[in-house]
Order: sequence, then structure tokens, then C-alpha cells
Amino acid sequence: MIEKHNNKIFKIKELPYLELKYSNSFYECSQKHYHNMLCILALKNGNAKVIIEDKEILLEKDKLVIINPNEVHYSVLDKYSEDYYVIYIDRTWYRSLQSLIFNTKDVIALSNEIFDLQIIEEFFNLFEYLYLDNEIIEKESKLLEFLNRIFEKCIDESIVLKIDNTTQIAKKFKSYIEDNIASKLTLTQISNALGFSPYHIIRICNQDFGLSANAYIVNKRVHRAKKMLGEGMDISQVAIEVGFYDQSHLTNIFKKVFAITPKAYQNSVLKEKYNE
Repeated sequence: MIEKHNNKIFKIKELPYLELKYSNSFYECSQKHYHNMLCILALKNGNAKVIIEDKEILLEKDKLVIINPNEVHYSVLDKYSEDYYVIYIDRTWYRSLQSLIFNTKDVIALSNEIFDLQIIEEFFNLFEYLYLDNEIIEKESKLLEFLNRIFEKCIDESIVLKIDNTTQIAKKFKSYIEDNIASKLTLTQISNALGFSPYHIIRICNQDFGLSANAYIVNKRVHRAKKMLGEGMDISQVAIEVGFYDQSHLTNIFKKVFAITPKAYQNSVLKEKYNE
């Protein structure tokens, strides 16, 4: 049985591409962002709104909400909610799985809404099985069975996410940000380095990433911070390493993207590692 702790994060050392999250209730993520993960969301009771690629979707009982890798989204609390479950699956692993099944280099998009009651029940059973002390190979088998069920019933092979199909300037922009993540970046500085006008960079970011230049940079920083926090690095040092002004700035953004404070996230992850 899952411990009913708020914002409990659970990882499985042998399955590093997986992360589970349970909360007593839904907490909104108010900042536009995207993840390099497949996110599967469910509520036992109540409602919440998830805006995916500017489309408003109601997360409610008897429905799964899917956020495909790199889909820009944010969420808002809508009335009462209870028992919020999320399974995150790393994009690289998920993409490799799809390539073996569908013989494609792209990621095939799942429907953002799944109403199938059998699949929903299987999701909760899977979450419980992954969480509890079961054999690792059985956990992985259950996950693959669940994904196969979704692929059979809820996928349209004609809808693909061409994640790497970006313009050359977008690739250069992405690389520059990753190499200079700790710097106090400005559009002038970036445009001088890349040889394009600031206006062109603004347009390309909105076109290729679905985010403003600043939102893209913040998204990169907060995800880098999440990884470092999971490795046990001091929070204040993480904030500086990824380019936030200070720990308070990191905390503010982290809560808007992950609906949990950096400290609570780190404590939950490190506690699980200690227990292992």
C-alpha cells in the first residue's frame, strides 16, 4: 500500500528511466514548460485542468491524461482533488522502445486523454506494483505490458513528434544555452555569439520550442537543477551552478514547474536511496 505522503517521489535504482510521484491532492504547475519524458497523470477524485499545447484538458476521475515528451504545458487546480498519481518515463528509453515496436526514429504521440476504464485500472495497479517491494524484472514486465496495452488501443501511428526536426539556429541556440547554463544570459549576448539578430532568436524559440527564449532557458535550468538535486548536491550551490540568482529564485521556479520545493524533492529522492 502506498504511503499517503504529500509529494512523495519514488525512483527505482535498477530502472533509472522511471520516476513515480504521489500526492494527497493535485498541485498546479503554473509556468509553461516541457519535459523530456512521457508523463501519465491520474486522479482518484476531483478535478484539475492541464493545458497541453494550448488545449485545455480536464484531469478527472476515470480518465488518464498523457503529456507526450516535449509537449509544452502547464496546469491549474480546479475545485477539489484527491490522490494524484504520476508515472514519468524518460524520453530516450521510451523512444527506443517505440523504435523497436514501430520501426520509427520519431516518437509517436499518444492521445492526451484516455477514457478506457480497464487501462485506468491497470495504471493504478501498475503504480502500486512498481512502488511495492517486488522483483525488478517483474516490475519492468508489468510496465511493458501496460505500455503495450496503450499502444494497441490508444495510439495513432500517423501522429509523430519530430523532436529533433528543428532549424539549425534552434540547435545552435540549444547547444549554446547548455554550454552556458550558469551565465546571466541576455538576448544580445546570445545573438552576438550565434550571429543572428535578437528578433530572429525570439521568433525561432517560439516556432521550434513553443516557448519564449527566457522560458526555454528557465526550463533548461530547472531540469538541470532537478538532476543535480537528485544526486545530493547542496541546494544553494545547485542554484548558482544552473544560473539562478539564489536558492529562493530556484525554489520559486521549481515549485511552478514540478509542484514541489527543491528541498522536498531532494529529501524524498535521497530518502528512497537511503532505504535501498
